[in-house]
Amino acid sequence: MGKWRYKKKSKIYTYRKRDNVDIANQSSNSITEKRKNNNNDISMEITIPVLSNTSYDLSKFDFSFKDIKIVDINSDEFEAYIEAQQPNIKEANMSFPKSIIENAYGEYDKKYAIIKNNPKENFKYTDILNVWKILLIIFPSDLQIEYDIVYTFEDGFFQRSYMSSYQKRGDYENYLFSDDEYLEEINEYIRLVFDRLNLTNYIGIAIENYLTSYSASHIHYQYLTLCIALESIISGNQELIYRIRRSVAILCGKDLFNCHRIYDNLNKLYTLRSKIIHGESFDYKKVAEYLPPLKSIVSRTIIELLIHNIPTNTELNLKITEVGFGDRTKISESWKHFTLNIITHVESNWKKIE
Repeated sequence: MGKWRYKKKSKIYTYRKRDNVDIANQSSNSITEKRKNNNNDISMEITIPVLSNTSYDLSKFDFSFKDIKIVDINSDEFEAYIEAQQPNIKEANMSFPKSIIENAYGEYDKKYAIIKNNPKENFKYTDILNVWKILLIIFPSDLQIEYDIVYTFEDGFFQRSYMSSYQKRGDYENYLFSDDEYLEEINEYIRLVFDRLNLTNYIGIAIENYLTSYSASHIHYQYLTLCIALESIISGNQELIYRIRRSVAILCGKDLFNCHRIYDNLNKLYTLRSKIIHGESFDYKKVAEYLPPLKSIVSRTIIELLIHNIPTNTELNLKITEVGFGDRTKISESWKHFTLNIITHVESNWKKIE
């Protein structure tokens, strides 16, 4: 596995290739570091993640409230953005993006960069990474960060530093898909919950397990990690499976029919989970069949948890105990309905698992 090195002004520029990296669990400090030298000049790394595996134009999603936007890497807008950072070395700073464009697999292999409009001011990689996180929560898919392009801003000079690539996964059938019909409410939801993605309570644990499932090495590990995400919403371990089924049904179900459908589907999903966790013989084909609806249910559960924003799972469990099927509107005063993703909405609320 080779490295590309460029020398300029005594700095080394490298291209790094990585495999099976769990980006979700990387700390922001390991990727973006800010410091002050003796002359009080700011030196920082500015990371631009590049997303792939989407059939929808990601630039339509609005992150302007964080001074962030998503742009097609193969666009005049992105090239102008890079040029604006340091006009006199535009070609050098565009070398990594151009190599990505050259290696794209045709018109369906779109690449989108997550950029901060003013990267030299208050750059937070956590906010940049949260853009990918919220999109993957709303859209269970193969959406991934395929590249990280890293620039250095030092002594008033913005220049390329290195680029990392990550193992590409998935196929076109599992690309991110959305519909303009839901764009307005998606952008409203993103603005509402974005800062809640940094929670370290049970909601944060559910999110991290959900994201980690995408990098698990085996399909049954993915399955178990998604189950762990659901289990984090329950305090204690008494009647665990029953309480998960009831709690998720109430959180996600619109009415009695939907709640019963979710409740019954979770029984089948957890029967398979028990076989895996207890070392019994299980059918890998069944794991593959059940994985998409399980992802949809976990996605919808996290969506609802972020809306309610109840501090502890103990408090959440108490509120759920006090209500019944079809009463999710009573869990908190902050609740509002968001469809967001019609595919997961149908798969979690209507589709029967056989």
